Amino acid sequence: MIGIIFIMPIIQLLVLGYVISSEVRNISTLICDLDKSAQSREVVARIRNSGYFNINYFEESQNRITRFLDSGKISVAVIIPRDFSRKIVLHQKAQIQAVLDGEDANTATITLGYINGILRNFASEKIKLLVKARRPSPHLISSDIRVWYNPALKYSDYMVPGIAAFLLTIVTSLLSAMGLVKEKEIGTLEQLLVAPIKKHELLIGKIIPFAILGFVELGIALGFAKLWYNIPIVGNLGLFALFALIYLFTTLGIGLFVSTNSQTQQQALFLTWFIMIFAFLMSGFIFPIENMPLFAQILSYLNPLRYFMIVIREIFIKGAHLNQLYWQGLALVIFSGVIFSFAVLRFQQRIK
Repeated sequence: MIGIIFIMPIIQLLVLGYVISSEVRNISTLICDLDKSAQSREVVARIRNSGYFNINYFEESQNRITRFLDSGKISVAVIIPRDFSRKIVLHQKAQIQAVLDGEDANTATITLGYINGILRNFASEKIKLLVKARRPSPHLISSDIRVWYNPALKYSDYMVPGIAAFLLTIVTSLLSAMGLVKEKEIGTLEQLLVAPIKKHELLIGKIIPFAILGFVELGIALGFAKLWYNIPIVGNLGLFALFALIYLFTTLGIGLFVSTNSQTQQQALFLTWFIMIFAFLMSGFIFPIENMPLFAQILSYLNPLRYFMIVIREIFIKGAHLNQLYWQGLALVIFSGVIFSFAVLRFQQRIK
């Protein structure tokens, strides 16, 4: 229990904040520069300095590229043809070939996007120099890109609040489920049932400690988010605490329901994880709900974690107010009321 309460959340916050990321870095790359010109060397330098590619191999023959891809030594090979610089000087269409390992489609797609971006910037600068040399020049379109809420595009700013929401869910539901089942196993629950206390008093006495522990876990997660990851928590913490309190009734209700349907702690553990895997995958924590099939998107509306995930990210990153989170709050109130009430009725039926 001590490990679940304190050690597990700290390890998950430390590890998952760095590990869970859609960014692709340290891409093993091979360069086949057949042109060996100043222009081709500039392209290679741009690829190296982008921060995404590790240029591990240089080859002078295209025929040997296949063995690097087959052996898994590289993820992408960039081939610059012999006439690359000549075509640029003659203002003709110059091409560069990129051969990617498509075993991991997501990594290959992101890698291709990086390469396209590097080559677009290279081509844009060449066009500007060409236009500048020929006056009068047409007006080129320039973009002024501004990113709101997360200007540095730090993926941890997006993922760590989600990790905090998931930790609150798993810790409170798992602890409440296993704690009550442990009472059954050691026989103390029967002793409490014959004690001169009412059923609702017994239930309140068992639920409140786990609710307090939930807020302690949330405080630890917020401290790590601010101090370790330097995430700007721009929203109102009082509003967030209100949403967290409402959501706690859902997670504690799940734990109470699991405990009434389990005879051992092992059963409670497996049943809780079964529910949590569904909540985890269908919450938009890692995989955007908009990218899911239509039936999965509809099914995700039955997941309370989906709404709390939106709430914590909107408050942390955007500083959203109550009027902007009205529908999420209403959904959480409904889920909390239904799940907790059903769990309480089930608990009372079992202890009769």
